Amino acid sequence: MSALIAFERRGSTALLTLQRPPANALNLDLLQQAAEILPQLVVPEVRALVITGQGRFFSAGLDLFAVFAYADKEAAAFPVVFDEVVAGFYALPIPVVAAINGHAIAGGAVLAATADFRLVSEGESLLGLSEIRVGVPFPVSALEPVRSAWSGPHLGELLYRGRNFRPPEALAAGLIDEVVPAAELLDRALALADELGSRVPVAFAATKRALRREGLERIAAVGGPGKDPVWSMWHTPEVLAAMVAYRQSLDKKRG
Repeated sequence: MSALIAFERRGSTALLTLQRPPANALNLDLLQQAAEILPQLVVPEVRALVITGQGRFFSAGLDLFAVFAYADKEAAAFPVVFDEVVAGFYALPIPVVAAINGHAIAGGAVLAATADFRLVSEGESLLGLSEIRVGVPFPVSALEPVRSAWSGPHLGELLYRGRNFRPPEALAAGLIDEVVPAAELLDRALALADELGSRVPVAFAATKRALRREGLERIAAVGGPGKDPVWSMWHTPEVLAAMVAYRQSLDKKRG
């Protein structure tokens, strides 16, 4: 299996780069690789983490067409691994900075929401949650990072209307922390991660854990990865029909 995530160390900061062209969409293989990397982030040598993407996308979210085509074994594994990875990043005790290099849509925006700070490159990229327009409900592992990062006056715009935000709009709405020239994005994110990682680890971790305690408790309350009842809704006739309609609308735009 080719590496869909590049993992490297920059001093005491870990750098993860999503590299699944063309849109860094999240499929089972990519999430399984992320699950294998997670334990390597919870070691004393790693004091902070930067997550970014390759190319024009941070991540376009789940590769829904692949996910809905999985056979029984893969279909059963997907929600388990998704919950493990998203909840795992959300629960990391170290500082996490999302260097959003391009479009961050749906699951890509959820991944960005697990971070403590979000920096976005200048340009015409979009940040948003398209799940409501696709017709799929949020598992709690995805909803809690979103609630934690973006609770406030624009949460309804994100969740109920599926609105996308350009970088200046996202900054004005408080959805991101900085807009940075593209050529400076990674350096700025690494510098911020290094600054945050210089804090006393136990103090940072305790503060972060306290801020996210209720969200983590709600994630744990469903009984473990893959146990959220919302996942069963993804395979109801209503959701499957919505997915077909969404795919047809994309095909028309491409045509």
